[in-house]
Amino acid sequence: MRRQKRRLVLLAVATVCSVLAAAAVTAPATAATSAATVRSATSSSLFGAGPYRSPTSEAAKAATALATNDRAGAAAADTIARYPVATWLGEWTQGTTLDRTLDQAVAGAEQSGTTPVFVTYAIPDRDCGGYSAGGFDETTYDAWIDRIAARLSGHRAAVVVEPDSLAMLSNAACDETLDAQRYRILSRTVAGFTAAGVPSYLDGGNSNWVPPTVMAARLEQAGVRNARGFSTNVANYYPTSQEQAYAQKVSAATGGSHYVIDTSRNGQGWRGTWCNGPGAGLGTTPRVVSDGSALDALLWVKTPGASDGTCNGGPAAGRWYSSFAQTLVAKAQLGVPVPATAPRGALESATGTGGGVALRGWAVDEDDPSQPVTVRVTVDGTVAATVAASDDRPDVDRSTGAGAAHGFAGTVPTAAGVRRVCVTAVNVGAGSDTSLGCVSVRAYSHDPAVALERATVAPAGIAVTGWAFDGDAVSDAVTTAITVDGRTVRSFTADQARPDVDRTWGAGARHGFAGVVPSSPGKHTVCAVARNTGAGSDVRSTPCRAVTVPVAAPVGHRDRVASSSAGTVSVRGWAFDRDDVGRALPVRVSVDGRTAGTLTANASRADVDRVHAAGPRHGFTGSVSARRGQHRVCLTAVGVGRGGDTALGCTAVSVR
Repeated sequence: MRRQKRRLVLLAVATVCSVLAAAAVTAPATAATSAATVRSATSSSLFGAGPYRSPTSEAAKAATALATNDRAGAAAADTIARYPVATWLGEWTQGTTLDRTLDQAVAGAEQSGTTPVFVTYAIPDRDCGGYSAGGFDETTYDAWIDRIAARLSGHRAAVVVEPDSLAMLSNAACDETLDAQRYRILSRTVAGFTAAGVPSYLDGGNSNWVPPTVMAARLEQAGVRNARGFSTNVANYYPTSQEQAYAQKVSAATGGSHYVIDTSRNGQGWRGTWCNGPGAGLGTTPRVVSDGSALDALLWVKTPGASDGTCNGGPAAGRWYSSFAQTLVAKAQLGVPVPATAPRGALESATGTGGGVALRGWAVDEDDPSQPVTVRVTVDGTVAATVAASDDRPDVDRSTGAGAAHGFAGTVPTAAGVRRVCVTAVNVGAGSDTSLGCVSVRAYSHDPAVALERATVAPAGIAVTGWAFDGDAVSDAVTTAITVDGRTVRSFTADQARPDVDRTWGAGARHGFAGVVPSSPGKHTVCAVARNTGAGSDVRSTPCRAVTVPVAAPVGHRDRVASSSAGTVSVRGWAFDRDDVGRALPVRVSVDGRTAGTLTANASRADVDRVHAAGPRHGFTGSVSARRGQHRVCLTAVGVGRGGDTALGCTAVSVR
């Protein structure tokens, strides 16, 4: 369900509340701060002693104004004024007013060792022309952001960037042109704050507005990986545990981005409307959080007591609503929120292997982090295995603080084929189970898979092409034997590029083989046999291929015929006979029609082997005697079978 929209206080709201403490880099910024530095800092290092409380907050002003004629209202405002609230910046804070607002909050925070939290709320086409329409044009906005970043550089501070700006893109009033502009502006904004050493939090909507995967995609386009993270529940009422469960999903989908939750009015949960929700109560007071999750802080981002607008008896947006403030105080839940108790974790990989699917991931339940979480695996809807998440994972301990013994890895047996695999972390204690995700994976049998796609006649025998892999070791190249009439004649390593095989089988792109095998004339049956790895047995290709190899004369070439010394003729070339490529052919040399000598084609010629795959020793080189004068020198490769001899040609030579 799309979240019921809330309207924000358009006054120059509250002082630095939240514990977003931008102290990521508190030293004067002489060089741009990297996103890695801002994102890797701990929440306590960013926020110091916590969020800053301004003595001149909207609540403090209301307490003074109501002291004479509304003592109950003044008391409620005074209670709210005891806690830090974020300071909102918009069209009402420009130029020297902006500088003064920033400087006063920063100076007050530095005196107390706390962190001011600011909210920017002036993006072009704010609210997509809706209830809170307004904002600067793009050029003015960029300059305004630059001024804020420059003013905060070198100081401890944090910024919640443009609440609703990304979640609002679900609204039909936000067209594609506005979307593109918004992503561009927000990316530039957070990059500028990060370079200034100021942690910033993009809009993350809330748990009842945009699905986590959609919000994560929008955050990525808005440059969240160049920011500290995102904020949720701003000016809304959803319970903290619900928001944290939602935010953890968004965090996991955005590279572990950190987040803050607005608890200013969520003490009683959702009130049926975003606008001055009847019966709402103050939520958990602002504080820094170090619970091992990606949550940095609980903040009062919205100014509690400021009206959302003329609804449910309220005055204009931003004006103090005394009776609403009194209800917020009366129904306040200011203590530590009940933590989410469902397990959390991740399915990090699911890959097909011989006899099943190999899984890897982690799971932890903070109800009892000393106990391993049971992970349930279903295949095509049927429970196939349960495993304890107890493997050593120090990285999980570093990110959650729950200990290292929370990993799981193993192979779930299943029949070969494409399978739907789902993994669930089973809850410990209160709470409910947590789905770690579902994936479609191709499982393989233990026996290798092999195909002989082609077997055709070639000059040196039979050319074969195919592929093979073994599901027990898909990253390894399988040895593939080629048989002719049941006899192994040559073996190949199936490691050639075959992206088409990977697209079909998902086993990797280098499982092809191709080459030439020797063969005698006649009709033959050619098969490929994949040699098994691990469990299983060798597999012969189905189908094999029938090939008829005709009787052939030798193949060869005369490379050089010349007279380099008196009374001699030197020759060089190569020759082989497909009828028996293992035999070195005689090469007859004739001068003017008379045999002058015979050479043997058994010299090394790796180049010939690369082209024809007939073997590396089919070259010939030598010389014959000849009288001085002009002669016609001819070469003949003498065949070994019924195909006869092959004339390699004649050359006119002048002998000295």
